[in-house]
Amino acid sequence: MEATEPAETTTPDTPTGVTPQPGQPPTGPRAKVRRRTLLLGALGLAAVTVTLAEMESRARDDDEPTVFTVPDGHAASVAFSPDGTTLVAGLSGVRGINSTLRSWKLAKGTSTTPWPDQVEEVTKVAFSPDGRTLAVAGTLQVTLWDAAKPTGVALPLPTLDVAFSPDGKTLATGNHDGAARLWDLATGTVANTLTAEGMTVVNAVAFSGDGSILATGSEGDPVRLWDLHDLPSPTVDATLEAPHRQGLEPVALPSRGTTMATGDDHGIIRVWDTMGGSQMVTYKGHTGPVTALAYSPDGDILATGSDDRTVCLWDTSEISLFPLDTFTGHTDKVTSVAFSPDGRTVASGSLDGTVRLWPIR
Repeated sequence: MEATEPAETTTPDTPTGVTPQPGQPPTGPRAKVRRRTLLLGALGLAAVTVTLAEMESRARDDDEPTVFTVPDGHAASVAFSPDGTTLVAGLSGVRGINSTLRSWKLAKGTSTTPWPDQVEEVTKVAFSPDGRTLAVAGTLQVTLWDAAKPTGVALPLPTLDVAFSPDGKTLATGNHDGAARLWDLATGTVANTLTAEGMTVVNAVAFSGDGSILATGSEGDPVRLWDLHDLPSPTVDATLEAPHRQGLEPVALPSRGTTMATGDDHGIIRVWDTMGGSQMVTYKGHTGPVTALAYSPDGDILATGSDDRTVCLWDTSEISLFPLDTFTGHTDKVTSVAFSPDGRTVASGSLDGTVRLWPIR
């Protein structure tokens, strides 16, 4: 079943900068050098759709991103449906009792009717691998929405981050109480609670592509890699020590390979070897804290967002002092980044109240 959304509103919410209309997908090669090196190996992540190609082609014509404006508050998190037809934004800072979820049909560039029962502040949105479920982490609980209805099931625990396991059977949550939890989605109960000495607020969780590792990031603490082969008693397989740790430390893993990325408050992105816990590559391109990370589906590109209002793209197959591209246009902190399933577009949310779709040149 494809991920679908509630009925569309009668008045289209057309993005500024681009007016989507029928057209052919771009046929030229992606403007980047694809070199897989022994250093990083083959990486990867998801799938894609041609619906974005229309907007992508037109955006290239005037070199402007597609821009969606949320009606209130700002986009704390953005996510593409696995079939690439829908973009969802989880909102924070919304005034009054209004929906904190917003979605757009990308082929038409129109907004859909908000989920009426989602009214708490959102910290993260994530689709299940099959696209049937949308997990929404919030200040009160995690809601698992049936993307086709929508009806929801609540997991009553304030949560900062969520991630589905690759098989879609488990949901990892990062929580305020210094623990990460693995939820059995068949029963809606906690199967495992992961905690270690020194763990504080867990604000980042991510699975490896094979589901054997869970990475957790905590405020001011090292990133920990949990060996899920040891279930029902997972152990810390590696602790990634980086200097000057404080505040949010986002993490991202590609869908295959043995690397992962972390960001810090000094604008530094580090790529690590998950097998030995050693640091491999350091990227320095932001002038403010790194707030968001995402790998492209093929793993060739790492997207990073920052307090400095920019989104940077990094070639993961080579060591470079400079990003492949830097997207400017947001007027406030970037809160979230996500790749479209075909890897040809990056979505970014910001405190400026916009969601932008950047074509990868």
